[in-house]
Amino acid sequence: MINFNKNKLINMTLDKYYDTFAHTLDTSDFVPDKFNKKICKYIFKNMRKAFRRIDKEDRKYQSLVNKKERKKQREIKKLQKINEKEQKKLKNQGKINIFRRLFKKKVRKSADSNSNS
Repeated sequence: MINFNKNKLINMTLDKYYDTFAHTLDTSDFVPDKFNKKICKYIFKNMRKAFRRIDKEDRKYQSLVNKKERKKQREIKKLQKINEKEQKKLKNQGKINIFRRLFKKKVRKSADSNSNS
């Protein structure tokens, strides 16, 4: 399953990183290499921190999504159990009605046969 939330967060982070890096390229002509290397290290360090934050937020988001999904599944199971109970009840009522109909027919027949004799 594709994790759209994490992809969106990563894209936002990379956009900021590239924007920051573009600003350093503009200054690379007149800033010494020693400072440019320090700046690049600083940018990469912050980008790694940002990715760690993204991972942490994504874990929270995924746990919420999983909780919601489990809750939905529980609700579906409850509804299925209720539905099964109702179907059993209806089947049992149908059987009882069939027995009542059969019993009434037998009683009527025996009553009719007694009155005829």
